[in-house]
Amino acid sequence: MLKFPAPFPDAIFVCTFERPAGHPKPCCGKRGGPELRQQLKQMVEERGLMGQVRIFQSGCIGGCEQGPMAVRYPKGELMMGITPDDLGDILDSMADGADGQG
Repeated sequence: MLKFPAPFPDAIFVCTFERPAGHPKPCCGKRGGPELRQQLKQMVEERGLMGQVRIFQSGCIGGCEQGPMAVRYPKGELMMGITPDDLGDILDSMADGADGQG
């Protein structure tokens, strides 16, 4: 196994998991997770944060009823019920080095 430092200090994993049709439990994939991930990726590029923040898709993070959800690393911050209006604040806190607590 090889280990190297990550080429970016921050990462956000956005749940894009989609359950089969008819499943009784909700999922981020049908609550806007994929679209939020795409918007975040575009905003990172527009803000020139490509070397600072990386946006990934993830499978189920849990807490499906509160989705869409994402996790920020290395901070270990779980974000629930994300809307497009939240995305700017999320990136602002990362760019400023703030802890996102308000």
